[in-house]
Amino acid sequence: MLRQGVVQDGTAVRTFNQTQGRGQRGADWYFEKDKSLAISILKMWDESDLPNPLHLQWVITQSVFNVLQELGTASWHIKWPNDIMADGKKIAGLLIEHQFKGRLQSSIFGVGVNVNNLIMPQLPHAASLAQILEKNTDIEALAEQLIQKINHACQTIHPNNFSSDLAEFNRSLFRKDILSKFEDDQKSVFTGCIQGVTEDGGLLIKTETGLETYAVGMVKLILEESGPH
Repeated sequence: MLRQGVVQDGTAVRTFNQTQGRGQRGADWYFEKDKSLAISILKMWDESDLPNPLHLQWVITQSVFNVLQELGTASWHIKWPNDIMADGKKIAGLLIEHQFKGRLQSSIFGVGVNVNNLIMPQLPHAASLAQILEKNTDIEALAEQLIQKINHACQTIHPNNFSSDLAEFNRSLFRKDILSKFEDDQKSVFTGCIQGVTEDGGLLIKTETGLETYAVGMVKLILEESGPH
C-alpha cells in the first residue's frame, strides 16, 4: 500500500488469519486463525520530528509491553531486542521496518500477539495470553488498544527523553542480572549476566572475561526449561 502511495499516516492493517507471518531476520511467526493477532501500523515522519530509530524501538516495544502487562498478573519482561515475555514464555513479538529516502520517511510497526491460543505446537518457549492469564482476551479490543498506544508513542517521543526511555526499557529487561547461557554468531556457547542495553542499541553482558557488547544478530539467549524469571 505504501509503495502504491494509497496509504495515510496512522493507517493500521490487522488480520486474525495471517498465513505467512514474518519475524526478526526472516524467522517464521506462528499464527492460529481467530486466536492470534497481527497488526501493522504506519507512521509517516515530517522532517521536523525525526526520531532516533533505536529510541523509537525502545518506546514502541515498551508501549506494547505496557498494554499487555495491564491485561493480568504475570512475570512480564522484554526480551532484547523486542519480544514480550510472560512467565518466561514468548507472548508477543515486534518487527519494526523503516523506510529511508535521504532521511527516515516512515516506519511500519508490526506486532504479533498470541492471544487465545490453547496450544503452541513445537514452540516450547512460547505461550498465549490465555495460557498465562487463564482467561480469554477480546482480540478486537486488544487491537484497538495497541493501535492507540503505538500512535500515541509516535506523537509523544522526544529526544529529551532518550535516556529515561532507555532506562525504563532496561528495567523491563528479561533475565537482567541473572546468570544465563548465550550463543554467539560463531556458535560458541558462554555464560554471563545481562547488564542492560547500551545507548547505541547493543546488549551489554558481563562474562567471565569482562563486559562485552553485542549487536543485534551477534548473540542469542539460550532459553532453558526452568520456569519464569
